[in-house]
This record gives sequence, structure tokens and C-alpha cells, in this order.
Amino acid sequence: MARIDLEIYSDDPDEVAALEAYWRLADDGESWTQTVTAIRSTFGLGQQELTRIVQTCGTAYLPEITCPQCSEPHAPTNRTNFAEVLRQGNVRCSTCRAAAQAEQERAKEERNVRRRASVMEIFPVCSGGPIDVQGLTLFEAVALHALFSDPAVEDAGMTTPTEIWPKERNWAPSRLRVDFERRLVHSDPPKMLVHPHSHTDAFVWEDDRSTGSFYLGHVSYYLVGPEEKLNARPPQPLKELNRTFREGPWPAAWLGQWPELWEELSLADASAYLDMKLGEHHLEMKQGDGTRQALIDALATFSLGQVFNFIYRAAKDSAAYYQRGGVNKRQAANSVVGRISAAADRSRASGWEVKSYNRPWNLPLSAIGETFFSKAMWQADMMHVVVRDVQLPPHAWSDGDNGESKPLE
Repeated sequence: MARIDLEIYSDDPDEVAALEAYWRLADDGESWTQTVTAIRSTFGLGQQELTRIVQTCGTAYLPEITCPQCSEPHAPTNRTNFAEVLRQGNVRCSTCRAAAQAEQERAKEERNVRRRASVMEIFPVCSGGPIDVQGLTLFEAVALHALFSDPAVEDAGMTTPTEIWPKERNWAPSRLRVDFERRLVHSDPPKMLVHPHSHTDAFVWEDDRSTGSFYLGHVSYYLVGPEEKLNARPPQPLKELNRTFREGPWPAAWLGQWPELWEELSLADASAYLDMKLGEHHLEMKQGDGTRQALIDALATFSLGQVFNFIYRAAKDSAAYYQRGGVNKRQAANSVVGRISAAADRSRASGWEVKSYNRPWNLPLSAIGETFFSKAMWQADMMHVVVRDVQLPPHAWSDGDNGESKPLE
């Protein structure tokens, strides 16, 4: 059983009576002699007026339930809070809880200061020579352009962590994001470095000391360059990349590098579309080398939009295969690979004209894909272009070249 003592602040008899009625316990020490509705009716009070009286006209104390830290009796703020205190027993009072929370915040801030100092020691801001745009691989040129064109870089000089780019425009396809980021991080010579003001959770710690390791997708980067201000480093290489993409000529190495990047991006989109279509039929599969080779083979002679056509129909047929019975979901999902290969082989052998699907709204082009296909390759809509028929922009060739795309091997 609980007991409530009241400390009264009001001289108004009606307010005092209402307050006492509000806090008057029944004989069991847990329930109330009157409901709130009955008290309001008895004293002619509205809800807000009764709340004001409870909050300002006195304080209720529970002398038998004290704070284990300061031994002060608990002071419930209302009936609901009284029930919580009664259920929890001797818990810390609000003052002690606030003090403990403040201490936790102070310790957390001190920990963050120690961690930030450790990060600054291991990942200092460095200066270096300007980025040699002509020495970049095509992948590096496209990936860096997409990464450092982010408007956030203009203000802070640091990139947005790749994992939190918006879904409607990811930095890279989800299947390639980690690999692409790793390739940039390990490029030689380095083109970008980890920003020491990245979130501390992006680093690996041992006793509040950075191990020098970090989590791809969670850190931010800054561009290597001679400028003291980090946000002053991207404009010049971005300007030069834009000019090269727009006017050429391309560095000679790029002329042989574009097919691989085209294949990587197209394959990632085809794989994502396959997962999406299977998911719509409540099927799923683990894509392995067999799936990869089937999609690569189809993409060698068909556009991505045409391969989407094969995938759409294969997923639909696999779902029907499962509905007919006799196979489990895994077997039905795995059958989609053979259906895609068979459809591509029949269409190729028969010379059929395959309808090319458009890119669905829920599978948007990534920032890297947009930079590569639209800005570098000048493809208005790569969904309907077969890779072997691609013609490089005329300005990609220098004066010493013949200006014609070489056939793919």
C-alpha cells in the first residue's frame, strides 16, 4: 500500500479541495476514491483547469517510495505517473535521472573528442599535386565525377557516404557500390582520401583508438589536390572532365576501357531487375556464376531493354511453373536462368525482333550510370542499344585516329 502526502501552495479552498480529491487514495492504497471525470463534475472544472490545479497548486509526495540515490521521496506528477512509480518501486528520482543523463552526455562527449583526435592523427588532411585527368582510367573519371559532383561537396569539401545516397539516385548500383568504392580507395596514386570529419561510427575502434580501418559506404572522402580549402579542389578536375566528356579527345586508354564498364553497369541492372521480378512473384534465388554468365551472354547480342524482356517473361513462367505444383519455390526460381538463356538463344538463332523494355521507375539509373552513359558515351537511352553496335562520340578520337569505333573482340 502507498501513502500520498500533499504540500499545498494555493489559498483557494476550492482549488485545495479539488487537489486533495484528485490525490485521495482508496483503502487499498492503489486505486482512487473518485475518477477524474467525477472530480471535474463535482467542482465544475474543465480538463485544462484541473490539469493547472494539479501542476501548480501543490506537490504530491510518496514518503514510502524513495530514490535509492538521494533518498528523497518520489513526487508523481499525475495519476499515470503515480501508477508507473508504484509499479517500478524505488527508482531514481527525476533530478537524479537528469544528473545521470548529463553525466552520460559528458562522458560521451569526452569519448567523441578522444576518438576524433585519434582519427585526425591517423587520417590527417593532406595536400598533393593536382589530379591528372588524362592519367585517370575511364572508371576513375566517371566514378570521381559522380562522387564529387554531389552538391554537398561544394560546401564542406567532403562527399556524402555512398550508402546514404538517395535510392532514387544511388551513387552506384547496389551490387557494385562496395567494389567500386574499394577500387577508388585503392587507386594508385590515390585520388581521394578519408575525411577525418567522417562520422566516428564509420571507423573501427579498439579502446577508443582508431585501428586505421573503416567501413566502406560510411566514410566521407575529400579530393587530393594542392588547394588548402578542400571544397576548392574538385572544381578544376570536374571542369576538365566535363570538357573531355563534351569535346574530347579521350585519353587513348579510355578507347579500350569503355566496353568493360558498359558490361559491368548493364549486368548490375539486369541482376537487380531479375531479383525485382522474382520478388514480385514471391520467389527468390541466390545469383551465382551461372546466372551471371547467362546474363552476360544475353547482353552480348541484345540491349539491356531486350534482356529485361527475357527476364520479365522468364520470371512470369517460373512463377506459373511453381503454381502448377510439383516443385518448391527454390526450384522454380532457379529455373528462370535456363528460361532466359533459352529465350536469348532462340531469338538469336531465329533472327527475331525482340521488343526492348524501358527502364522501370523503381530501378533508376545510378549517378555513375548517368555520368557514363549520358555524359561520357552520349547515349540518350542506353536501354535500347546493343553494346556491339555502340559508336563512340566522334570527339573521343584524337586527330591521329580514324574516327571510327573498333569492333568489340
